[in-house]
Amino acid sequence: MARKIVPVTRGRMTMSACPVPEHEFGEHRGEERLIVRAATLGDALVEAAQALAELQGVHGPVADQSPWRTIEVTAADRAGLLIEWLNELIFLAESEHWVPMNFMVEAALPTRFRARAQGVVLPVAPSRIKAATWHGLRFDSHNGMLEAEVVLDV
Repeated sequence: MARKIVPVTRGRMTMSACPVPEHEFGEHRGEERLIVRAATLGDALVEAAQALAELQGVHGPVADQSPWRTIEVTAADRAGLLIEWLNELIFLAESEHWVPMNFMVEAALPTRFRARAQGVVLPVAPSRIKAATWHGLRFDSHNGMLEAEVVLDV
């Protein structure tokens, strides 16, 4: 599988016109709803990670000399993979104060995701997001695009 660094993307478009991964947020009492749209599973998971970093207050590029590290998660299906991926990133932010921003996808399968990531170390843990939840979770395909929705506990 070809490796690529996925840049941060912003903007809102309809799924049928979505040429690049994108995300949007919707607040709900004590929760943050995240919707991600992308053409591939790898792009969707990377976009979800970049949206999480945004919610954690991390913006901007990562220094090129920052070390790369491998992150890998497994689950029974792609919806579970999204939950495992986000919860692993939340754990790393809380335990190591490390938030990844740049990614090189190494494997993006329906039950396994592995990526190398470059991130920033924060002076304190970005404790706004507690967990990705199963409540309202969906991960669908529409017209050749993927759309995932996950509720984040804040």
